[in-house]
Amino acid sequence: MFLKFSPDRSQTILSACFGPTENTQAEILLSKPSAMKKPQFSGVTEEKRAFFISMGVLVFLACMYGILGSTRWAVDPIQSATNFCEGISDGLVKEPMNALSNLTYVFVGLFILWNMPPSKANTANPMLGRGMYPILFATGSMYIGVGSFAMHGTNTDWGTVMDWTGMLFFISFPVYYNLARQYQWTDRFFATVFFTVFALTALLDTYATSNNLILIENFSDDRSLRLSGLTRDYLWSLYIGTWIIQETKNLTENRIGWMIALPLIACVTLSVGVPFLQIIILCALFIAIAYLLHSNPGHTLVREPSPHLWIGVACYVVANVVWRFGHSDEAACNPDSLFQYHALWHLLTGLSVYFFFRYFATESPVEATELSA
Repeated sequence: MFLKFSPDRSQTILSACFGPTENTQAEILLSKPSAMKKPQFSGVTEEKRAFFISMGVLVFLACMYGILGSTRWAVDPIQSATNFCEGISDGLVKEPMNALSNLTYVFVGLFILWNMPPSKANTANPMLGRGMYPILFATGSMYIGVGSFAMHGTNTDWGTVMDWTGMLFFISFPVYYNLARQYQWTDRFFATVFFTVFALTALLDTYATSNNLILIENFSDDRSLRLSGLTRDYLWSLYIGTWIIQETKNLTENRIGWMIALPLIACVTLSVGVPFLQIIILCALFIAIAYLLHSNPGHTLVREPSPHLWIGVACYVVANVVWRFGHSDEAACNPDSLFQYHALWHLLTGLSVYFFFRYFATESPVEATELSA
């Protein structure tokens, strides 16, 4: 005579004798959802590490801004007026609209960091990975926003330095990134060149701001050449022109005529109130750089300009026109209005930063073959 056991009863006996079986262990785990949630949250923080670190830094800077500002620029006289249209307010933020509009750059940088892929696998296009290059691009965007907020929010000399160093950090990145891609620099070599040049530039600009040193009296159009002009007038313009040359070289397959013509057109049409001799010097430098890159073309970079590059360029050109109406001596100036042309400049150039990143992300892997000169 055989004893008959039901499946449920046999499972109970086995569990009592030998401990939980595979099925009962699964049931125990499922009955404790908190055990599953913790690894998921940890995974998110790991995947979005750059984003959360940036958020932490931004919160820290915001707290320091409030703490230091309450006893300094909120009560002290104006140290360095920006001469933009918006009226100066009392309190922590001297130019509210011009300052708050810089959050556009911050949001763009955070958006880039949040949308980086979860995997650390190497990609043919570095801008589609989780490496140094997209992080630096996003950092540059946020640096512009923080630096410009510091200038418009505090009206101090150090705020002006933050503004200019942020712009120089960002605008230099595409130039060195393109060189790294075209001439196959290692990541270490790129980082060494980029950060060394930026550190020297930042030190020079900080020193020039504190000393207001004049290099040449009556340099051009009855204007003096100041030490700060080397970074804020020449180096800034030189980076923009070189970037134009590089992208023109890629898009036109190294045609020297276009590589010379486009930066010269940009220099003449986009410059506002620039001494004549400065334009001549910059144009000569652009011609020399165009011939240098044409003669040493490096490797082909294939990127899709439509629509992101064209939208980014359009936003910047419109912003450049808008910028001209944002000064205090312009007829369109209304210092008491919530609408400020300079704030619109921030919004439009922030959008251009986003679309330029999208353009870099379109780069396709190609065989490393040299362009024909």
